[in-house]
Amino acid sequence: MIKQSVKRILGVILFGAILFVSLFGVSSFLDKTDVDEKYKQFFAEENNIDVIFMGTSHTYNTILPQEIWNQWGVPSYNFGQSNCTIPITYYVLQMLDEYTDPSLVVIDLFGVFEYADIGNGKYRTDSRDQQRVQFDAFPLSSTKIEAVNDVFDDYEDRWDFLFKLAIYHNRWSEIGKANFEPRNIPQKGAAFVLGHHAIDEYLLETDGTAFDIPPIGKDYIERIIGYCSERGIRLLFTYLPYVFDQAGEDAAASFEKYFAKNPRENVGYLNLLENDIINYHTDIYTDASHLNYIGAGAVTEWIGGYIAENYPDTVHRDDPEYASWDEDYDEYVDYKISRFTAGDLYNNLQLLYGDDFTAELIEPCDSQFHERFISDTTLQNLTERLGDAIVCRVSDDPSAPYLTLKVTDRRTGESVFETVIE
Repeated sequence: MIKQSVKRILGVILFGAILFVSLFGVSSFLDKTDVDEKYKQFFAEENNIDVIFMGTSHTYNTILPQEIWNQWGVPSYNFGQSNCTIPITYYVLQMLDEYTDPSLVVIDLFGVFEYADIGNGKYRTDSRDQQRVQFDAFPLSSTKIEAVNDVFDDYEDRWDFLFKLAIYHNRWSEIGKANFEPRNIPQKGAAFVLGHHAIDEYLLETDGTAFDIPPIGKDYIERIIGYCSERGIRLLFTYLPYVFDQAGEDAAASFEKYFAKNPRENVGYLNLLENDIINYHTDIYTDASHLNYIGAGAVTEWIGGYIAENYPDTVHRDDPEYASWDEDYDEYVDYKISRFTAGDLYNNLQLLYGDDFTAELIEPCDSQFHERFISDTTLQNLTERLGDAIVCRVSDDPSAPYLTLKVTDRRTGESVFETVIE
């Protein structure tokens, strides 16, 4: 009798273990690969990540941690996500803080005014799938439960954010090759975009207008400040460049006024809307709002330099424990090489921004083509923006009929891409 009872108990335990493993496996299999693509390098990192960037897509697509490491030796990670709100940032900061010990957190404040009147003001009701990417990255915990109950308090299916299988069980029809071969995007949480929208004139007169911060935004900004103060984490709030309108300029001015009136130790604010970091002829993405890779590179260079100068303890350039970050950067450059596209001139030129490549743009020996070449305003603006990274010359071959772009990898001096543009 006792033996039978023991066997039954063991059977139940074994069944439960098999069920748990099966559900975990199915949940992972049905999960969307963008979570792994964004956070894989974070959870695999053995060394401390000193700087964490947070915010909306203005952070996600603009701040490039790999470039910051290469130029300044500062280990950082990008936790920005499209349509992320300040309340979500508050909770994600607590969840990620269990995996690393950041000495500086940089939070962009775009969205505090823009999202205040949408739903409960804590998340965008039309972008729950984007917030899922942030919540799915972390295991179930008391902080995660608190976050879901607070942020999604008006969403009856909010438990989907705690148990992935609940929201993904009907995704069988979406399973494809990507579930077996997820993309490797070694950008330390960022995702630069390629595309171009030229803005010929962009003059916005500022009158210094400032408004009160929306109550929910102010509440969670103060919660973030309190949490970081308790943890000894320094804070730097920003308003990153984009194609802003008067409302955006007023929002940035409002934060400037707020932090000036409420100074706190180890809390800074940078309004970068009007400091001429970006070039509106070349640095704007096709949506006419966000920055493309050139704009992201320019902003990253500026803010990386600011952090290295003002927070020098975050610099680990000569620290042998961070040697793997150089290897990661090589992987990142290889990823950039994979983004070059045959026949695509403008996007390929964007990828040349920075110190990784040199290139030749070879013009055919044709007077009519030359007229078209010099009259292409976008092309001229891009080549001027790239400076020494590109050399334009006329072909030595009189029979060459088209424009040719040749790209060389500065690491090896070897040609890594060549394309003809008709």
